[in-house]
Amino acid sequence: MATETAEQTVSLELSAPVKLNETHNLETFDCGEDSINEFLTKKAMKAQLAKTATVLVTCIKGTNAVVGYYTLSNGTIMRADVVPKKAQRNSPDQHPITILGRMGVCQSLQGTGLSLDLIQDAVLRALTASEEVASTALVVHPLNERLVGLYEKAGFIRSPQLSAITMMLPFT
Repeated sequence: MATETAEQTVSLELSAPVKLNETHNLETFDCGEDSINEFLTKKAMKAQLAKTATVLVTCIKGTNAVVGYYTLSNGTIMRADVVPKKAQRNSPDQHPITILGRMGVCQSLQGTGLSLDLIQDAVLRALTASEEVASTALVVHPLNERLVGLYEKAGFIRSPQLSAITMMLPFT
């Protein structure tokens, strides 16, 4: 994974996302949003050990300095909330989904495409996993309206039946 910063024309090489472990350096991570920073530095490893979320991080290649991360977990939605509507026909009352939870990119790399790269990685992992463990969609709850456009670029659609800001990428 390579990205370019606005200030530099030199490519910065990044590692492919891997599961968070104790060797990763979280000290310099700052995405500009306290709740996202705090989750990574104080709660991510605990969540992963408790199996409530899988945390995937990307680092500057050749280092353990984390510059981006996202989480995946599972959940369910009711049949009436499934999109497209045709997927509701003759289906169970609840549908299994994958949840793209918290995601953050260091401020120094925001606007470089790294966020879309992380979303793409999450989509591919969720699709692959859905072949072994059923999941009908990837669902995300953007932190704010500003982030909705980012997820729309990745193909997510608003799902106001779930909540005003929830978005879904159906696996159909």
